[in-house]
Amino acid sequence: MCLSTCNGTVKSDSTKSSVYTGINTFKGQYFHSREYKHPDIFRDKNVLVIGMGNSGTDIAVEASHLAKKVFLSTTGGAWVISRVFDSGYPWDMVFMTRFQNTFRNSLPTPIVNWLIARRMNSWFNHANYGLIPEDRVQLREPVLNDELPGRIITGKVLIKPRIKEVKENSVVFSNTPKEEPIDIIVFATGYTFAFPFLDETIVKVEDGQASLYKYIFPAHLPKPTLAVIGLIKPLGSLLPTGDTQARWAVRVLKGVIKLPPSSIMIEEVNERKQNKPSGFGLRYCKALETDYITYVDELLTAINAKPNLFSLLLTDPRLALAIFFGPCTPYQFRLTGPGKWEGARNAIMTQQEVLNLTKGGMASKILKQASLEKPSDAANPCVLLWNQPKYDSASAQRQKEGIYTIVKVEFCDEGSLLALSYEEALLNLYHSENTMAKRVAVIGAGVSGLSSIKCCLDEHLEPVCFERSNDIGGLWKFTETSKDGMTRVYKSLVTNVCKEMSCYSDFPFQEDYPNFMNQEKFWNYLKEFAEHFDLLKYIQFKTTVCSITKRPDFSETGQWDVVTETEGRRDRAVFDAVMVCTGHFLNPRLPLESFPGIHRFKGQILHSQEYKMPAGFQGKRVLVIGLGNTGGDVAVELSRTASQVFLSTRTGTWVINRSSDGGYPFNMMVTRRHHNFIAQVLPSCILKWIQERHLNKRFDHANYGLNIAKGKKPKKIVNDELPTCILCGTVTIKTSVKEFTETSAVFEDGTVEENIDVVIFTTGYTYSFPFFEEPLKTLCTKKIFLYKLVFPSNLEKTTLAMIGFISLTGSILAGTELQARWATRIFKGLCKIPPSQKLMAEAMKKEQLIERGLMKDPGVDKADYISYLDDLASFIGVKPNIPLLFIKDPRLAWEVFFGPCTPYQYRLMGPGKWDGARNAILTQWDRTLKPLKTRTIPGSFKPASTSHHLKAWGAPILLASLLLIYKSSIFLKLVPEKLQDRLSP
Repeated sequence: MCLSTCNGTVKSDSTKSSVYTGINTFKGQYFHSREYKHPDIFRDKNVLVIGMGNSGTDIAVEASHLAKKVFLSTTGGAWVISRVFDSGYPWDMVFMTRFQNTFRNSLPTPIVNWLIARRMNSWFNHANYGLIPEDRVQLREPVLNDELPGRIITGKVLIKPRIKEVKENSVVFSNTPKEEPIDIIVFATGYTFAFPFLDETIVKVEDGQASLYKYIFPAHLPKPTLAVIGLIKPLGSLLPTGDTQARWAVRVLKGVIKLPPSSIMIEEVNERKQNKPSGFGLRYCKALETDYITYVDELLTAINAKPNLFSLLLTDPRLALAIFFGPCTPYQFRLTGPGKWEGARNAIMTQQEVLNLTKGGMASKILKQASLEKPSDAANPCVLLWNQPKYDSASAQRQKEGIYTIVKVEFCDEGSLLALSYEEALLNLYHSENTMAKRVAVIGAGVSGLSSIKCCLDEHLEPVCFERSNDIGGLWKFTETSKDGMTRVYKSLVTNVCKEMSCYSDFPFQEDYPNFMNQEKFWNYLKEFAEHFDLLKYIQFKTTVCSITKRPDFSETGQWDVVTETEGRRDRAVFDAVMVCTGHFLNPRLPLESFPGIHRFKGQILHSQEYKMPAGFQGKRVLVIGLGNTGGDVAVELSRTASQVFLSTRTGTWVINRSSDGGYPFNMMVTRRHHNFIAQVLPSCILKWIQERHLNKRFDHANYGLNIAKGKKPKKIVNDELPTCILCGTVTIKTSVKEFTETSAVFEDGTVEENIDVVIFTTGYTYSFPFFEEPLKTLCTKKIFLYKLVFPSNLEKTTLAMIGFISLTGSILAGTELQARWATRIFKGLCKIPPSQKLMAEAMKKEQLIERGLMKDPGVDKADYISYLDDLASFIGVKPNIPLLFIKDPRLAWEVFFGPCTPYQYRLMGPGKWDGARNAILTQWDRTLKPLKTRTIPGSFKPASTSHHLKAWGAPILLASLLLIYKSSIFLKLVPEKLQDRLSP
């Protein structure tokens, strides 16, 4: 009778609490990860997770959705990889191939380690995130986590080094004397293993290592009648490894396979324990860790079941190529020898069809449930979110100075480049000394409203802001309900645009702010901004604007009558100008008439405006209609609590990550002037191919049911977790809904989902201006009649500005700030726009061309971020002069042209020039990396302010750009004229 023990590697927990000084005095709660079940215990707590294995990172990420703050302490760092690997395929199907294994084992270890590090850092730079392994010679088991980089870059998880001391209510880490308050400590410090049912002399365990031949048989036993199955940690799947171990063990136990003498087995075990490097291939960090393919092949060779590739190349070359270059799936272990399975070949040949790898392959039911040949999706708003930084004292001092001093300094510094003429400077001086400041009504105290108040003050206008709620921030002020009818953010919202790209142009973020922020931190910043510039005293809260009408003498004065209501009391006031800053998100768009049977549906129906948090959706089957940023966020968040989430889309979408190659913020990598220039001169078909190729690099959108339907308008959303949720099956992509029944939804592709409990419409918003009179009320809703998306074309006096009614490919905040800067200078008479007759004629001509299908409606698509901001900046006189900068300040010019187009660029010259702009641009990468480096790694290299791509390709791109400018200058000048001639009736 033989004995086989299969109790695995996970036995008793290993808290190692004795090694943490002061742990016994800690008054909070601490426990091992084995006791962890649900994240509710972390709600509003400061949590410390010790240990950065798979369990530690999973717990830290899950806790970060509820906890006040989460720290993740690691002694040695780790490589972190995503389940979603190249082109969206599962990581192990890409990484675990015989070809790659052969390649790795044939190269010297240093080269293999360098290649591994380069591959691991292609997702994000581990050094910048404080995660790079300290020992890069031996390969640690990679940590599998899709969300960790995103939680770090948004400041939800802070990486910390080893613990120096635990105190009663806090912890001190080794890199700083600062005490961090902690409520809960979770020890994710692994497990120890033992065999209490065996005599200690049978299976010897020393320093966490067992003396087992091939990780299975006790080497010192005279008879191989005891097998230990599963006491191994392969860099791959444990299940097929354990299966192969069992196949080999039973043949040994049966006597079919003979083991070598005990002396030879003991010698081999001792060599493995010493872990001596061979000089080639990978060197593993722990004795239980081993290479998956090499180890399994070793066992298969012993039982004569290893596939013979050379023989297969002659008899079945297609199968041989699939085995060598394709994923090393367990079916390969059943092709030949004892235990052969007749279905193994077919299983190998069809394994890729699940992911639709080959043309004509059968689409996976999990990944491809959306039929995209359908009508266009609802126009969901793609909400690009933003943050603002700290202010420089030099600008505060400048604000206190008189207009005459400012004009004089700017004129002398910039000379002929200054937008102000000498006459305008005298006009400024005259207005400041001999006239009263113009009164400007600002409607709304959100992000656009606050910047409008500040711009009025910068131009010495007198702002009066009306805000119908009781606080600033607009939609950023979170409330538990939406009973007041105002649109508010949901609690888990994280900004989509990083801090450096979406800050106010003269108010950089503090360097320790996370690159992407949650709602609470962003709203707190808005409050700091308002208090710093003393804006609150210009705001009248709980005041609703009832009407805005022209004064009888409007054609001469341009003045407005504004009627407001405050707690039942009505007031009327006269204003010289009005800035409307009420935003896009006013009225929920709920197109129930487009969904037959919706009124028979017995479940819950709500718009995303009513959604606040996932509580109340536990165990329910939820259908989310509309795939914009909000739809993606809501679906992902509900997937953690709901029984199943279905996400319905008509057109599909491109999904992009907040972090780009190397882990840098996506916006900073793509929003650059040289990219914008190349996009203007490249043919649209080539540009589209390049963009689609790049967007499909992370995962193939077609395989996930997300690709854009042919002929439909492409759109993008920002979501770090949606591909993983689809891959794991917690979110199922569906096509558009055909009709509803009482309890189910029928989709356009004929599929039916039963027992739907909740339907959430993320179908966007409509905006209106009920305080205007006709025809102004209707005209302002048509962007084509807004000159530069700011000024209504029909007004004889330019004293009304619509601030923030734009959709950009970048930060809306930066766009609204320039709009406000331009508008206030127009109110003051320092800038001019064409007469209303000309603007109306051009707008009506465009409207006719759009109706005839000869021209695209410019208000439908997002405006190009750099082109639009440069357009406004040129009117104000603040557009950076790059050719002159290359002569005067080459280093700054390089950053401006090849680096990210941050808002500071519009404070380098002209009116409103900020002395700190140059330094802000040159240090923007330092502020980007600072919040990531919460764990100091000795010897880790510090990246330069410019990415490695620019270092390698900067000079060639510059030369090519100059050639393109020379070659295409005439072309760029003539093409618009020719196109206008072609479009004219």
